[in-house]
Amino acid sequence: MAMAGKRGGGWRCKIMQHTIQAEGFGVRLRPVRMDDAPFIVWLRNLDHVKGRLGDSATDAASQEAWLKTYFDRPGDYYFIIETAGRIAVGAYGIYDLKGSSGESGRWVIRPDVPAAIPGAVLAFDIAFNKLRLTEVRVTTVSTNRSVLSLNRKFGFRQTGITKNARMIGGQAVDLVHFLLDGKDWPKVRAGVLPLAQVAERQVREWERAQRPA
Repeated sequence: MAMAGKRGGGWRCKIMQHTIQAEGFGVRLRPVRMDDAPFIVWLRNLDHVKGRLGDSATDAASQEAWLKTYFDRPGDYYFIIETAGRIAVGAYGIYDLKGSSGESGRWVIRPDVPAAIPGAVLAFDIAFNKLRLTEVRVTTVSTNRSVLSLNRKFGFRQTGITKNARMIGGQAVDLVHFLLDGKDWPKVRAGVLPLAQVAERQVREWERAQRPA
């Protein structure tokens, strides 16, 4: 992947492998762009996120520096989650690919829109159907109870806990490890489909409410 120089104050990126996207259930996953840096910083520094993810960039320049390395990194797919009308509501990543195994993470949804389940369905569709992974790994901070619950709802089985594995905000936290086998995804997907369809209606209602009167 090649990076072009600055033009019009922003970075022009020629993305080769980072072109995968998916759409459905009122949301869309599309590849992250350099101009998403301010949104990512805002999203990852929301109150409900602090202490539940790894330490995040504190400003757009730092996030842009991270993205520059990301665009050249193989086996790493970072997505922005948008509504059908292209309002950014979250982020999600599939990375650290090892053979046909990949890590799921960087998953953040703004708290006022119910896009978590629709976004997750599309993300796992990408993982198993487009990237052809046979398993997806998840490592979740033990204090992130909402994501722990979603992991279990999506059929992940817990495989272990690493005590005091990471420092976040100056404090040691435990990491909980999960695994989802690709052969189980069709059944799991069928089970969560009604929830995704309910969430789709709610996301569309939320999007309509954002439009100026």
